[in-house]
Amino acid sequence: MSSPPPDPATPQPQPTATTTPPRAFTQGVGTVFQFVGVILFLCSMFVCCGSALLSKNVVARGDLTQVGWSIPVPAGRVFYSGQRAVTVSVTLAVVFGIALAGLGLGLQAQGRRAPYGAVAVTVAGAVFWGVQAAFAVHKLHSVLLSLLALLLFGLFAVLGGFAVAALREMRRDPPPVGQEILPADYKVPYSHMHQDPPEVRLARELEQRRERLAVQQKELEMLEARLKRKLDESKD
Repeated sequence: MSSPPPDPATPQPQPTATTTPPRAFTQGVGTVFQFVGVILFLCSMFVCCGSALLSKNVVARGDLTQVGWSIPVPAGRVFYSGQRAVTVSVTLAVVFGIALAGLGLGLQAQGRRAPYGAVAVTVAGAVFWGVQAAFAVHKLHSVLLSLLALLLFGLFAVLGGFAVAALREMRRDPPPVGQEILPADYKVPYSHMHQDPPEVRLARELEQRRERLAVQQKELEMLEARLKRKLDESKD
């Protein structure tokens, strides 16, 4: 059974136009940066602090000081050993995690300098983890460390692509100047649930109760006066 054709005289509902918020991609990249940065920071801190639970022979491996890239003069001197590579990797993983999380907040807030910082940090991270991956493959011959370094290299390469796209969007549609500056009459909320502190809310509630009591008092006085008038009329 086919439906009847619409009446031409009846106005048809117009489709609502959905507008994309300005710099939405940049804000989304900021969320990704913040999430990845926090995860990287937590994992690297767990590796740093959790290594104390292992045996001393596992953590303090003296043989790694003799494995690495050496310089010809003096002959056989290792300037970048495996032990130094592991220490630098864990330290910079913490630093990169904090940097990504902070830049993520800046991208979400649509800061003008945040995309430039994101590009710089991701490029530096990709270069660093690429060098670490080459070192792990060439000198350490460790499958686990090589895979971790390659994974972080790929992660920073992908984040670098997002950062470049966010930078292009920011340069194409820059935010208004001074949008991050709060107006002079802006009131900092007490929390995400309440605008005012408990003392102010309690005082406001007491004032509202006083107003309601005053209204009830007037109503009672009016009822009392009406009752008195009726009583006087009945006596007459």
